[in-house]
Amino acid sequence: MMQGAAIGLDIGGGSTKVGLISSTGDLLASRRVVLAEGADFPAILAQYRAAIADLGADGLPVGIAYPGHVDRVRGLGLNSNVPALDDHPLAAALGRGVLLNDADAAAVAEARHHPETRMLMVTLGTGVGVSMIIDGRPLETAGGTLGDSGHLNLDPSGRHRCRQGCTGCLESVASGEALARDATAMAGTGESPALVVELQASGTVSAAAACRAALAGDPGALSLVAQMADWLGMAVASWRASFHPDLIVFGGGLSALGQPFIDQIRGRADARSLPFLAAHCRLTLARLGNDAGMIGAGLAALAP
Repeated sequence: MMQGAAIGLDIGGGSTKVGLISSTGDLLASRRVVLAEGADFPAILAQYRAAIADLGADGLPVGIAYPGHVDRVRGLGLNSNVPALDDHPLAAALGRGVLLNDADAAAVAEARHHPETRMLMVTLGTGVGVSMIIDGRPLETAGGTLGDSGHLNLDPSGRHRCRQGCTGCLESVASGEALARDATAMAGTGESPALVVELQASGTVSAAAACRAALAGDPGALSLVAQMADWLGMAVASWRASFHPDLIVFGGGLSALGQPFIDQIRGRADARSLPFLAAHCRLTLARLGNDAGMIGAGLAALAP
């Protein structure tokens, strides 16, 4: 067992990243746990324990980046996109555990690399997580989070519902789950050759596959990415007006789309923002990429 290190768990809707984190915030080793469809709490807990053991990290403190609200008094997560974990004592079950919101975990880790005092962190994964960092600390308004800023309601048609039951919210139209849904539907029409190939091979189109197709220049996949950028631009304009951040950082799995995607979001946001807010606020990719949640969770477990 390594002294001065901790385990960081970053829980996502389809998988969990488990990392061994040093006291300086370095990712020393990691494992990925794929959550089986319909797995209950004991089954998921067993998977997490096995991954920690595989890292040779039994007995180390554990930080858990939870994809929902956090009840610190009871040590529980709530209202997450992994319902099987809600209302269960995950932190206590893993030993010396610390629970925090996943967007906050990523933001705390990322803020170490940016001098701005007001930073908004947006994690684009299965869902959409949003955290506000002021002078290095997360701003919490309810449930250990910045409210439910990823459920900002944007689509008046309400034609889509996110996995937590909200209709017309940002997460329902511009998340990994939304991209997978729309890419699978597009593949079914034959509109995108690359997505058709993926559908025929796998029976569905994942968000990661849609991102790969877009990065390879597939027109259909690129159109889906442009739609997401439009929704996210609307959200950024609202966040700018609400929080006045100096910097907005994008992480999570969809950040693999790279700087051109961020530039699209910025263009849509600037067209909808008050000019002085657009001029004041930068948009950029997370320096830690998709590892930020693991690192932030591990650092939280090591905090005095």
